[in-house]
Amino acid sequence: MRKCGYFYAFFTVIILLFTVSCKKEIKVYIPATSIKIAALYAETGSLAYLGLSSNAALQTAVNEINLDFASRNIPYRFDLDVYNTQINPTLAHEAMLSIARSGCKLVIGPQTSAELLAIKPIADSLGILVVSPSSTASSLSIPNDMVFRYAPGDQIVGQAVANTMIQQGKQVLIAISRNDVGSLGLETAIANQFSNAGGQVFREGTFDGTTTDFSAILANVRSRILNLSASYSNNQIGVLTTSFDESILLFNQASSDPVLSGVNWFGGVGFFKNQNLLTNIAASQFAVNTHFFSPCFSLPTGAETQYADLLSKIYALSGYQADALTLCSYDIMYVITKMIEQNKGLPQGAATLQQQFLNTSNGYAGVTGNIMLNQNGDRASGTFDYWGVENINGNYKWYFVGKSQ
Repeated sequence: MRKCGYFYAFFTVIILLFTVSCKKEIKVYIPATSIKIAALYAETGSLAYLGLSSNAALQTAVNEINLDFASRNIPYRFDLDVYNTQINPTLAHEAMLSIARSGCKLVIGPQTSAELLAIKPIADSLGILVVSPSSTASSLSIPNDMVFRYAPGDQIVGQAVANTMIQQGKQVLIAISRNDVGSLGLETAIANQFSNAGGQVFREGTFDGTTTDFSAILANVRSRILNLSASYSNNQIGVLTTSFDESILLFNQASSDPVLSGVNWFGGVGFFKNQNLLTNIAASQFAVNTHFFSPCFSLPTGAETQYADLLSKIYALSGYQADALTLCSYDIMYVITKMIEQNKGLPQGAATLQQQFLNTSNGYAGVTGNIMLNQNGDRASGTFDYWGVENINGNYKWYFVGKSQ
């Protein structure tokens, strides 16, 4: 009788084990760790259209990644804080101090080189990774620091724009610029490349972002054009202005002068597809009359079709069409994600964080193309679209002029 009892108990255990083994695998969910991401964008003021579209791209990426990590039971979630800098270096510096106090080690932005210059000492001293989607100043291209940049630098832009000017038959360039590190850096890069190709460059002054009266600097440009007219035709003379929203007032005040309107004008990367320009009739018509165009970092061929859903999401969230600089923020977020997943968490220590981000970036196939950074952490190459303004039955809009070689 006791033997039968033992046999029955043994048989019951076997049945239970078999039943449990046949059940669906039970998942064990690991509590997720929150990782802070800070973003520095202009949500109002100059470059707000780029800041708002970049914010939408970044928000989209964070949402996608958090859902993906949850579905794969990866124990990290990203918590995003966005700071409105208005492309003001002082506001960017204040925001960076707040970010540092919060313990955040990952920053996407800022948009301009002047802002980046203001926050770089904090980033380097505290080991905070900063990745700008659009800064270009070569003076900030420094090895082994905590700053990375996903847009091609001013040397690459300068080569492209200068080559295009020369191909158009320009022999003389008159340059004026906003007085900040990014705008001046781009002016210098274009001017140097233009000179190297055999052209002459005349610098006629700078202005601040708060300037509203451009009469003095426009008088300098006008005088220079008249002096050059003795030796050159209008088609051989170009005017370059590297600036932001202040170009609208500049164009407005230049629009009634036939001398200023009689030569071609060119802009920098801070003014392409500026939507505020289109609301100013006089300034827009000046852009039309002078065959003005600005360069913009190009998306890979076919990207608009391949990433149509993403572009639609960004437009729905921001009201602005995404461009390559917008989508740099999206790519930055995904590279950060890949780094954290591979490392099983945020790399500890400034040197490790810097090196692992560089390693993860290089070779990453992003929306903006295959990413390769140089030894200073800047994008190593790029081509550019040129955008001008056209008047269609009294309605002004930006249109695609062409592409750099």
